[in-house]
Amino acid sequence: MISKAFLTVLLTGLIAGILVTGAQMLRVTPLILQAETYEMGEVAVPHTHSNSGITHEHKLNGVALDAHLKIKDLHGDQNEAYVESGQSWAPADGTERTFYTFVSNVVTGVAFSFLLVAVYLMRGKPVNMKSGLLWGAAGFVVFSGSTAFGLPPELPGMTAAALESRQVWWIGTVIATAAGIGLLTESKNLLPKIIAAVLIAVPHIIGAPHPHLFESNVPAELSAQFAVASLLTSAFFWLTLGAVSGLLFQKLVLEPSESLVTASA
Repeated sequence: MISKAFLTVLLTGLIAGILVTGAQMLRVTPLILQAETYEMGEVAVPHTHSNSGITHEHKLNGVALDAHLKIKDLHGDQNEAYVESGQSWAPADGTERTFYTFVSNVVTGVAFSFLLVAVYLMRGKPVNMKSGLLWGAAGFVVFSGSTAFGLPPELPGMTAAALESRQVWWIGTVIATAAGIGLLTESKNLLPKIIAAVLIAVPHIIGAPHPHLFESNVPAELSAQFAVASLLTSAFFWLTLGAVSGLLFQKLVLEPSESLVTASA
């Protein structure tokens, strides 16, 4: 059973990785490439600084303009960061970038498949494509949907709060949402369901960390398109994981086990 479950995990991760890579190439990757042109200062974007109220157009890696006034030093720090990031290694656009994206998606798919199959084994209940699809939907809610309410997917070049703060909030939200869904699905009494609702709501009552100054050289419309495309791709990824893992678990793990039990009886 262990070897069959492990095979289920590997096949599910591979299939989901292939399919989600194709989905990303269609919509998500073009948006990232477009945002990178703004991040590197190749495109000038009109914007307003909330502190000064000054509207102007400039390139973040260009020469500082007189209109920067008091925020001139802030832009200088950003420019240095962009220069340093430009010197670091990154996969080349095209085949190389697609390959690393594919590898990353497969590894991620295998990791999350382990979680789904572990849930199937721990529950000890019949699993098929339909029930796997439901667990895949739950995975999307836990890891993408719930966290996106506070921290929606962000493009390169967008202002964000400190990484550590965002990581703490994201992990706490995932744990609370997973525990809440677990109580909702496995409990029939009212009290556990109330606790589940509280657990799911608490991270959003606390609120996700955000920067004090919002400033981005990426157009708002592009950011919105990326957030929607990322969430739809994530939903497709998780539903694929759930459906494929449920089907393979049924065919490779449950049915052979039932056959052995019947034969031994």
